[in-house]
Amino acid sequence: MERIQPPQSLLLFFLRRPYSGRMIWPFIFLSYASLFVFGLTDNIRGPLFPEILRQFGVSDGTGSLMFAFSNISGLISSYACRYLLRRYDRLTVLQAGTVGLIVSLLGLAVSPVFPMFLIFSFGFGFSMGILGLVPNVLVPMGSSPERKQQMLAGLHTMYGLASLLAPLLAASVEYLTGSWRWTFAIATAGPLSLFIYTLHPSHKSLHTRSTVTDDQHRANKKKNLKPQLFLAIMLSFAVAAEIMVSSRLALYMQRTWNFSMESSSIYVTYFFVCMMLGRLAFAVIHFKQSAKFLLSASLVASLIVLLAGIYVHPLFLAGTGLAIAPFYPLAISWISSEFPEDLDTAVTYMMTTDSLMLIVMHVAIGKLTDLIGIQNAILAGSLFLVGSFMMVNSYAWLFKRSKCV
Repeated sequence: MERIQPPQSLLLFFLRRPYSGRMIWPFIFLSYASLFVFGLTDNIRGPLFPEILRQFGVSDGTGSLMFAFSNISGLISSYACRYLLRRYDRLTVLQAGTVGLIVSLLGLAVSPVFPMFLIFSFGFGFSMGILGLVPNVLVPMGSSPERKQQMLAGLHTMYGLASLLAPLLAASVEYLTGSWRWTFAIATAGPLSLFIYTLHPSHKSLHTRSTVTDDQHRANKKKNLKPQLFLAIMLSFAVAAEIMVSSRLALYMQRTWNFSMESSSIYVTYFFVCMMLGRLAFAVIHFKQSAKFLLSASLVASLIVLLAGIYVHPLFLAGTGLAIAPFYPLAISWISSEFPEDLDTAVTYMMTTDSLMLIVMHVAIGKLTDLIGIQNAILAGSLFLVGSFMMVNSYAWLFKRSKCV
């Protein structure tokens, strides 16, 4: 019998089978690179926040608008992606978001007044909405069912790694240049490299438009709208708690413990070290417990560690990153298993509600900081964890699901 010759390259093998049950590594590689850039650029703002307040002479509440504006535009872009992904292929949408991010970062670096800074914050958020959405669609599509949870954990480990490097980048550039503006300028190297990588020919034939017709889309929307929104809100509560700690930790250490900008950035680094280690563990180890159990355990542990950080020692606040680390990839895995044929829409709802919830969180925490201080404001943020826990444990009952994947 004639011996079957193997494909010339593993990459060409996958290119001929773009939507089989096998691993599609170009999807995985591009997604990992995209989320690394997303994490790096998203998390340089937290350590720079006190410096930006001083530069423009604005209050905590007014300064929080930089986060709120970016989340408003992120909400708009996440919702717009529902239509963009039906009109254009995913690679084109991702490239447009990458170019927008380069322009926005340069604008943030050179803005002479705070209103202009807010305008570029709006553009920053719109671009980030795209970079955050597309990888969460591509990884479930490119993973085999048995490795999906691990691949998603690996994806968000990249976010953790980038988030770990972000405060180090901010502190290093601040030390070398004495200006926060250079951090935004230097950060453009990330999206510029990503854009160049997207031009590689190995990606083009894999990225197609969504094949869901308008009639199928309307039918899916009618059937899945309520459970998709419910899971999206559940996830957004946990994300709000995570971002609350990471974006305000440097300010908390400076205001409550009188730390310098460089020293407070180290605590932000600790937070992201913990987050990266937590997600790396889930990428390497396959846990047999149900999604409901693992998500609930993550939320309970996060609440305990958050309270310990307020009342025992601030190092526990950094440890919140370890406790909350597995929640996002576990939730994405759950959502992709619940809606495998309607994943673009499910992830769009997820990103949209994330943006909306973060707008509420940043504005609320900013106002609470002005009124009752940063420590009490962070304490109030624990309500996000409680809300997410209640939703995790009521989903199966509300929507008549026999079990959580």
